[in-house]
Amino acid sequence: MFWRVMYEIFIIMLVITYAILLFADFSNHPLLTDELMNKVDNGLIIMLVVEYLFRLWRAKDKRKFVFANWFDLIAMIPLDSYLYLARFMRILRLVRIVRASPFLLGIIRSGPMRQVVGVVTIIMLWSSTAIYLLEYGVNENIKSFPDALWWSIVTTTTVGYGDISPVTAGGRIMATILMITGIGMLGALTANFATHWTETHESKSQDETDRLTDEIKKQTIANIQQIENLTEREYETLKESMDLLYRRTRKKSEE
Repeated sequence: MFWRVMYEIFIIMLVITYAILLFADFSNHPLLTDELMNKVDNGLIIMLVVEYLFRLWRAKDKRKFVFANWFDLIAMIPLDSYLYLARFMRILRLVRIVRASPFLLGIIRSGPMRQVVGVVTIIMLWSSTAIYLLEYGVNENIKSFPDALWWSIVTTTTVGYGDISPVTAGGRIMATILMITGIGMLGALTANFATHWTETHESKSQDETDRLTDEIKKQTIANIQQIENLTEREYETLKESMDLLYRRTRKKSEE
């Protein structure tokens, strides 16, 4: 359980980091260069290859596994040397990493999570558009839509860096609305994220428990069918297995 959580956190951090690098401007940055991005891509490809081979090794039906995971094979193709394909392949890899996280994949597939994220996104875009129209050309700190979007995020989170502040009456009204509703919106968003995280890992633990119970049940039935051939020690083990199976199934029925 601990290592699964650590793996999940690592994948989430990797997704965020790779997404930032993917959309970063490398033209005038001393550290973020095309050479660095190529190294990141090569390291990511190696990680995906190792992870794919490990899952292929564990798969019972390897032919079925290959056909079911065809997208993984495409995402591992090193075509970044071709400039016109580099960004496309990087987007494919980003999608592939997201698919490796049950938590992130669950967010995309979850109806309630999509609704909450959708509402927050709509409000952020609405406020950003409004503040851009109200402040552009009047407020020297808002020179583009990304500036307006940054202001909306900062205001909604009630952080208030102070680098951008509205100067028009309409802009201040918009800021008041965001400050009042910001805490509620973020509270709903973080609460849903926390709930989804808990449900994702609790369901995994439950699945593992169910699989272990099924294995005990199969082994117990097999031993009962040949009970006349069991040794004294094997018979004692059979009784312990039946007792454990009874307690597991009884606890599950009571829940």
